[in-house]
Amino acid sequence: MSNAKAAQADTRDARHHAHPAEATSPWEWAVAALGLVLIVGAVGYLAYFALTTRSEPPSVLVTAESVAPSGEGYLVTVKAANRGGSTAAALTIEGTLMRDGSIVESSEATIDYLPRSSERQAGLFFTRDPSQYRLDLRPKGYASP
Repeated sequence: MSNAKAAQADTRDARHHAHPAEATSPWEWAVAALGLVLIVGAVGYLAYFALTTRSEPPSVLVTAESVAPSGEGYLVTVKAANRGGSTAAALTIEGTLMRDGSIVESSEATIDYLPRSSERQAGLFFTRDPSQYRLDLRPKGYASP
């Protein structure tokens, strides 16, 4: 008889564990709902951002920050600011020292990655003192990442 009672208890236990949703606490449901809201919100934001952002080319402005002696020459520290709508990769910056409309010396630097709405610094080396000449700076070219 005890075997029959044990079998009956096992059957009741199996029925009780057969429905795991009945064993889920309200806290588990709340955490699951919060996770769902966060995931749907993140995906919704990314979709909105992708659909509403205009794809504009980079707009790079290069300015001189400082001039300092360096080794046997001079270092001009420049700042490149991207105010455009997309990233510029492998951005080449050219600096030229000018006198009376003639190029006296030129130097180039490459910035690997310039995201939109960001700034990066680079350095241009010259053998002549840039303060004695007119320094022209310009972005020369970039690649799309």
